[in-house]
Amino acid sequence: MCFRFFCLSNTINSIFTRIDGHEPSKDNQIIINFKNDLYKTYKSYKLKKIYCLFLKFLQVTIGLGITTLTTTNNPYFKDNTDAINIILWYISISNNIVNLLSVNSTKYNLQDEKLKIKLLISETDKYIDNFNDYNIYGADEANKLIYFKKCYQEILNKTPHEYLLYQGRRPSHATIEAKTRRLDIQKTAWGNADEITNINSVNI
Repeated sequence: MCFRFFCLSNTINSIFTRIDGHEPSKDNQIIINFKNDLYKTYKSYKLKKIYCLFLKFLQVTIGLGITTLTTTNNPYFKDNTDAINIILWYISISNNIVNLLSVNSTKYNLQDEKLKIKLLISETDKYIDNFNDYNIYGADEANKLIYFKKCYQEILNKTPHEYLLYQGRRPSHATIEAKTRRLDIQKTAWGNADEITNINSVNI
């Protein structure tokens, strides 16, 4: 609850508000599951980001501490050199631990996770705005939601690179009618492209 209140971005709050206000999908189980998946994905990304930033802060702080305590000409540390050496020893150990944690944190691909969240938000906007393939379904909200589920789960299950590389190959549609309409649109588009090619090849 604290994370949702303090750490949830305005963008995520905005998309939740939009989808909650979208009457056809209100209280639908697919949308409830999607919101939970988006929240978990964003929370995981945000916590990893905070963790990595905290480690960087510790590295800078410890580095400054070591530099300060090992400066022999520092006028503030002429006395109690034994105590300072003990403190420096503990700081050095802490520095080694933080460095190991920082190396381990490189396994987190924060840029990919951030892009995945953006793709999920973009897919939600397409669904709400009835854009692109969603327009094929018309008033068939039940099958449109099934298609939305296929699309967002594909984003979750693939890396952003894989998803964007094969973006033209959208998930299969929920009904035969939608598949047929999609094929007709593609045929029309390719037919228009052939006409343009033929026009361009004519010598004037």
